[in-house]
Amino acid sequence: MNAMRTRRTPPASIARIGETDKLTWLSRALSLTGLAISGYLAYTYLRHQAPVCVGGSQGCLKVEQSRYARPFGIPMPLFGVAAYLILFVTACMRGQRARTAGMVLTVIAFATSICLAYLELEVIHAICYWCVGSAVCAALHVIVNSARYVRGDPDQTLPSPSLGPPLLSASMSPPLP
Repeated sequence: MNAMRTRRTPPASIARIGETDKLTWLSRALSLTGLAISGYLAYTYLRHQAPVCVGGSQGCLKVEQSRYARPFGIPMPLFGVAAYLILFVTACMRGQRARTAGMVLTVIAFATSICLAYLELEVIHAICYWCVGSAVCAALHVIVNSARYVRGDPDQTLPSPSLGPPLLSASMSPPLP
């Protein structure tokens, strides 16, 4: 009967998932949101379909058909898919190098979003609300990843769990009286 009441402890890798901090989860959620937006736009670009636009506006279609929508012949949303996928991977990795890579990519993504917003407003004269959503994700990413970068590794601030007293080896045992 007691055997049914005992709880199994999860493997260490699964237990570590629950220890992930809120900023990291937020970074992952923003990455997946941006990935969904970019993925949808990539799907519509590759199928030569008009993306669904808010309120029946034709802004998304006008942006998609502009000459800025396919740099080097590659649909712009594919760059977004790659960037958000890499941001998700860096948010899943531990260490300062991963946070640094995520921070650098976030700044590049946000700068790109600012340039694209300028083109939409001043050159194309149309607004794609999907692109605005992606730009908001990029802007929030800058805030979240900046906090993660400055904070550093949250594991270094936590005390390590005690595994009990160290075992004494024969060479380390105290001399017998």
